Amino acid sequence: MHITELQTARTILRPFTNNDAKQAFSWFGDPDVMKLTPYGPDVTLETTLSRITHYIDHQEQYGYAKWMIIDSTTMKPIGDSGPMYFPECQSFELGYRLLPSFWNQGIATEVATAWIRYCFQVLGLKNLMAFTHTKNLASIHVLEKTGFQFSHQERLLGMDSMIFNIASRRNRD
Repeated sequence: MHITELQTARTILRPFTNNDAKQAFSWFGDPDVMKLTPYGPDVTLETTLSRITHYIDHQEQYGYAKWMIIDSTTMKPIGDSGPMYFPECQSFELGYRLLPSFWNQGIATEVATAWIRYCFQVLGLKNLMAFTHTKNLASIHVLEKTGFQFSHQERLLGMDSMIFNIASRRNRD
């Protein structure tokens, strides 16, 4: 069963469309948002469009991908989140990004929790992984708060990373 929308207390998540590139460039092109990511900020709108096309292709193949996060009060896009197949680790990786004005409000935790629940309860995934730059303390906090366990450190996509894993309750019992 695949859905076309996920809701949390404060957000609506939905798949990207090609029409979202201009709005998404506001965070994909933001040096602060992308500072601790493997490739840094998107330099052009075309780079963001290419990223979104990759998400759309992943969506068609798996039924989910990184989705747009929309503030349910203002209905404005504020970031992206979701699971993507990560070939380097042969696992699904959960990621999230928000515009800086939405940092430190618990939104990343809220969205990550919704995805974890969906991945395990609806999709039947047995586990998820996540990685973050070793200096991204906010992301580390979100991962720990949502139940991810630190696994190890390694260099992923050219970035010193901390690797985290979470297993479905069924897989833990």
